[in-house]
Amino acid sequence: MSPKLQSIIDAAQELSPLEQLQLIEAVSEFLQLKYQITRPTADFWSPQSVEELVRAQNTQPFTNIADLAADFWPEQETADDIIEYLYQQRQEDRLKD
Repeated sequence: MSPKLQSIIDAAQELSPLEQLQLIEAVSEFLQLKYQITRPTADFWSPQSVEELVRAQNTQPFTNIADLAADFWPEQETADDIIEYLYQQRQEDRLKD
């Protein structure tokens, strides 16, 4: 890494989180203009509303919760089995620390 770039990074670390976001936005806009980069349809700095995302992705609401569970919940496992597994994993994680 060049000393000039490291100096800029060091200076950026002293900025507030909001100022860091503003810096990222400014650099992003500079690069877009300099290299004529076209942005995707969803602008990162102006996120779409939930309604706009639903319309753009053509999603449909679930009307039956069982349909959602059918995709990832193994039939042979009960909710108690999964809770027990999670409990064991948490216990093991605590022992690692």
